[in-house]
Amino acid sequence: MTRSRLLAACLAALLPLSLVACGNGADAPAEEAHGHGGGGIVVTDFTETTELFVEYRPLVMGKNRRFDAHLTWLDSYDPVTDGTLTAELTWPDGSTDTAEAGPSDVKGIFRPLLTASKSGTARLRLVLDNPRGVSSHDLGDVTVYATSEEGAEAAPPETEIEGAIAFTKEVQWRIPFMTAPATMEELAETVPVTVDVQMQPQAEAIVSAPVDGIVRAPRVYSSGSFVRRGQTLASISSTLGGGEDVATLEFAVNEASIARDAAAREVARMNSLVEAEAVPSRRLDEARTDLRLAEAQLRSARQRRNAVAGGGSGVPVVAPISGEILESSLVQGKGVQGGEQLMRIGNPAALWLVARVPESLAAQVGSPQGIDLTLPGETISLGRSDVSLVQRGAAIDPATRTLPVIFAWNSRAVRPGQRLQGSLRTGTATKRLTIPAGAILNEGGQDVVYVMLGGETFQRRAVTVLSRSGDRVAVEGQIEAGERVVSQGASAVRAAAATPGAFGHGHAH
Repeated sequence: MTRSRLLAACLAALLPLSLVACGNGADAPAEEAHGHGGGGIVVTDFTETTELFVEYRPLVMGKNRRFDAHLTWLDSYDPVTDGTLTAELTWPDGSTDTAEAGPSDVKGIFRPLLTASKSGTARLRLVLDNPRGVSSHDLGDVTVYATSEEGAEAAPPETEIEGAIAFTKEVQWRIPFMTAPATMEELAETVPVTVDVQMQPQAEAIVSAPVDGIVRAPRVYSSGSFVRRGQTLASISSTLGGGEDVATLEFAVNEASIARDAAAREVARMNSLVEAEAVPSRRLDEARTDLRLAEAQLRSARQRRNAVAGGGSGVPVVAPISGEILESSLVQGKGVQGGEQLMRIGNPAALWLVARVPESLAAQVGSPQGIDLTLPGETISLGRSDVSLVQRGAAIDPATRTLPVIFAWNSRAVRPGQRLQGSLRTGTATKRLTIPAGAILNEGGQDVVYVMLGGETFQRRAVTVLSRSGDRVAVEGQIEAGERVVSQGASAVRAAAATPGAFGHGHAH
């Protein structure tokens, strides 16, 4: 269990900051204790799944004490809206005093009413039993006083905390909000880079016209269409030299057709004469050879005519690889020259990330371990399990004065041709205090975070950003390991500090 507590000695001053507390008499009936519990003990505690922010008056033997317990799911920061909360006092002799309560009329708040059977020191726990599981908040040893007078005297004094910002649970639950602890961890050193997104060379191909001619295509493929290797995309009807036109070629076809018909008649005549034994069979063989030659000449003449007039199969244009059509200049009937680019085919998910390290920082690049891409409103963190290193940077590019480091990545999160900003992980790491990058706000040139002092109280702290790696930032300054920072919704806390009245006063208890 990870635990962060704030008892009344530190937070009593927060009550007038966040609400108007009513019914503060030590012996006031429980039903009169509204506002922040009307008592003065405030505790914030965390388990792996829930945050507990509870307010109650000092415990007195035989007196009802209500616990105003605010319960929040840590994974979403939504209020807990179902289940049972049990307040449990465990005495040294093993006996227990317990009280149970379901959700109140205010989402996220449970109000068990506990009566202590004796005075002395007991262990206090608040246990949530919920369909999602059991979450036990152990609040440690507490004192149960014998009389109301002793309880009143034990109430912690009100003290002020400089810069305390009240931000109630009811507001936190209504907006995108999240907190996270500052932790010591190994954080990779990074250098800023410009990243050019390219397609991997083997994932791209140019389709060119194989011959001079006219484009003939039963279907014109548009950009974005998927084609397979070996698929016929179009054909080129080859154009002819020598100034030949369609009329000349048509005459050649007719001429070849007449010659073919004459040869066919000669074969029939020779066949009759051979059957009558009027001529030798050699004459029939010669006639048949002349017929085959005439038929070949007719086919050739027709193909030459079709090549110019638009018929025939032409020379096929074939896809060299499988992929998407990225660019196409194919137009039905367009005249093209041999070698002219007709299409560009590729796989836009097979990428190269070319990180360009400034020349002045090139010496810091060791064995790159990954790269972080900065997109609007998002950072994509890629480690060695996500990308493969193609080139670690051998020499400075004389044109750009940068050191190119190339990673291969299969993704459609970015597009070929994009230029992005990012951070290259250089291969070395240092143990540092880190927080989520979303916790950082820049106010007038100063990086700041908002630290949770208690469930409903925060404080602005100045920090210095040392380095970034993915969604984690290494910082130093007015923050220590274990303290929780607002990782989502920090701008709202800043607004609450500037205009506290806009965020309401007190609870709907």
